[in-house]
Amino acid sequence: MADFFRKPTDDEKRDFTDIGPLRPKSGKEKFNELLGAKRLEATNKKLPFFKKAAMDDFDEYYKAQAKMSLRKNGFVKPEEIKPMEINWDKYSSPDNIELVEVTEQRDSHASKKHPFDVFVKTFRYKYKGYGVEGTSNMSVMEDEVYAVKRAKAKYENKSFEEDPSNLAEANSKLYSKVKTEVKVEAKEQIATKVKAKK
Repeated sequence: MADFFRKPTDDEKRDFTDIGPLRPKSGKEKFNELLGAKRLEATNKKLPFFKKAAMDDFDEYYKAQAKMSLRKNGFVKPEEIKPMEINWDKYSSPDNIELVEVTEQRDSHASKKHPFDVFVKTFRYKYKGYGVEGTSNMSVMEDEVYAVKRAKAKYENKSFEEDPSNLAEANSKLYSKVKTEVKVEAKEQIATKVKAKK
């Protein structure tokens, strides 16, 4: 059976409500579209992006705006809810995200294509304020190309230098650098306290 659409006649339009693409999008739908675009952008750049924090911030904002509209009108007017201005950078900022661990996992699909096992690096991150300490709640995988190059060099007993164009590897250093600096500062503070006690 073929599906087709036609314009309704004037008689049909009398008791007809169009629910098609002309319906205006809600604030949540607009936010989800923008969120999807920002996640795709971060994925292409191999940056961690924590979607849950963005959704929680939007939900808190929307509930507060709906509550104000309800108090003012007695019901919620969606057109009164102003769009939320969002700083998207904070959901992938090294200030809010730390590198928890780097693991290697065998890629069975890539390993079938080559005479050697291919292990892909996975960079696991944690967004501060979410989850248990020491666990990760998001991850970024390196491209298969770099994993194959590394595995091929190992297979042929050649030395391998990390490729600077490997974005996942390069970006992980941004997030681990913050953690390392904190540890160094803490060690310096402990050393100063020990000297002060002597």
